[in-house]
Amino acid sequence: MKHNIPVECLIDRSWNPRTKIWDGKIVTGTLIDFTVESADDNLSKLITVGVALLESGALISIPLEFITTK
Repeated sequence: MKHNIPVECLIDRSWNPRTKIWDGKIVTGTLIDFTVESADDNLSKLITVGVALLESGALISIPLEFITTK
């Protein structure tokens, strides 16, 4: 299944306990597919990630909660 959906992705993120939100850098790109990967904090847990081609040309996989459509 291939998609070409314009998206914004939150990368280089960290949790801000004071504001209780994720801080990071927002980059734009195109969502091209979905897949599952092991979670960083629990290798036995699978999470759904989007595969995005960023405007910089980089290809990344990012959890769906950090992807928004433009």
